[in-house]
Amino acid sequence: MSADTTPDGWATTTLGDVIEPRRVKADPQATPNAKFVGMEHVEAHTTKLLGTTTAGAMKSSVNAFKRGDVLYGRLRPYLNKVHQPDFDGLCSGEFVVMPDNDAISGAFLKHRLSAYDFVDFASHLNAGDRPRVDFGQLQSFALALPPRDEQTRIANLLDELLDDLATGVAALERCREKLHLYRASVLKAAVEGDLTADWRSALGASRCEPASTLLQRILAERREHWEQEQLRTYAEKGKTPPKNWKAKYKEPIAPDLADLPSLPAGWEWATVDQIAAPENRALTDGPFGSNLKTAHYTTSGPRVIRLQNIGDGVFADAEAHISHERFEALRKYEVKAGDIVFAALGNNLPRACVIPDGVGLAIVKADCVRFRPSALVSRACICSFVNADPTRQRAKRLIHGVGRPRLNLRSLRSVAVPVPPPEEQHEIADRIGDHLAAVHEVEATLADKLSSATRLRQSILHRAFTGNLLPQDPNDEPASKIIERIATKRSS
Repeated sequence: MSADTTPDGWATTTLGDVIEPRRVKADPQATPNAKFVGMEHVEAHTTKLLGTTTAGAMKSSVNAFKRGDVLYGRLRPYLNKVHQPDFDGLCSGEFVVMPDNDAISGAFLKHRLSAYDFVDFASHLNAGDRPRVDFGQLQSFALALPPRDEQTRIANLLDELLDDLATGVAALERCREKLHLYRASVLKAAVEGDLTADWRSALGASRCEPASTLLQRILAERREHWEQEQLRTYAEKGKTPPKNWKAKYKEPIAPDLADLPSLPAGWEWATVDQIAAPENRALTDGPFGSNLKTAHYTTSGPRVIRLQNIGDGVFADAEAHISHERFEALRKYEVKAGDIVFAALGNNLPRACVIPDGVGLAIVKADCVRFRPSALVSRACICSFVNADPTRQRAKRLIHGVGRPRLNLRSLRSVAVPVPPPEEQHEIADRIGDHLAAVHEVEATLADKLSSATRLRQSILHRAFTGNLLPQDPNDEPASKIIERIATKRSS
């Protein structure tokens, strides 16, 4: 904001001119019952405190704060963790403690540090594996400072407006959670056979090819493909197949039936490995290391399918591209429409979605696994079964890592899924589609409303900090007088 547009009574200054952080280290063992605020206790973007713990649980030194101070999370500032406690206590060293003072109200500062311009400013200062900022970097941030009394009026109105907005957002989030629960119940009913129990009863299980026969056909096709490939290789080398050459065939990983529940009549347990297409590399993870780096990305060209593309049963169309030359070098990682892609890193593993038509040339990135199922199974059905909670619960024992949960390729091969008869697979896929079509539509509406709420929150903050939220009072002491007193005090 330039001097020409600064509201009457406001003054242009910097954060460092009006704030001196409170730097008081404390021993948590000296006051073990004191309230302690960690980074995990502050909700990002809302200034809301989710809870506290007692200081006695902390082993290292911490910072002390007073009631009304503002705690600003300096670790990964793009998360925007800001809170103003209404109690004295101790906090993590990852917080910068900014006290309420004569120049700037803590209630006003709490909101000011949540505005997008400050978040953007701080986010561009971080560096390192766990990016942090310190107050020395933040102090140059320029802001328009209202008179002290106007700060109070602004903060009070923001509390009211943003609390109302938060109430609306919470209602939207509850709706979204109910949709998630409904979706999970549909998938659970599908994977356990309840969704099509009436269909089986009406049709009669004996009229369908059992999944055991289907699985035998898939495995026979796989072995036949391997044998043909071996014969082709021998022929190209001008060699005669040796005796017992077929014994070299490696059977796919079979499920451990001891820990698996019973299935409806006509269904069969199989692993992801068993129902893969017969071709080589039907199940493959993306390139690691220098084969594919951010520097290889281009503005157009073949797509790179990344973790952010793999929604919970839904393909998220976040685009990244590489050149055609790089694509040709990495073609063995190619993914095509109809393939299933697994997330091998992160939450809700093994999360999966089907690649839709229209993606074009594409490869999978590291931590993503392309799975090309046999043409004899329904991709939509198998993908839904993988995303169902019972499958994920069974897969938990295969996941490695706590902070960064991961499934390796062999573990993914051994994930067990039920295989219904072919006709029932298609019926299941159709019914899931019917049940979830409305869910996807409502979810999209909720996402749009939540996005609008985020924009509205920032719009309200912008109006507040440009002097457009409420009228100025000419009787307020100008902010320039406050800044002059601070400067005089600091120089004396």
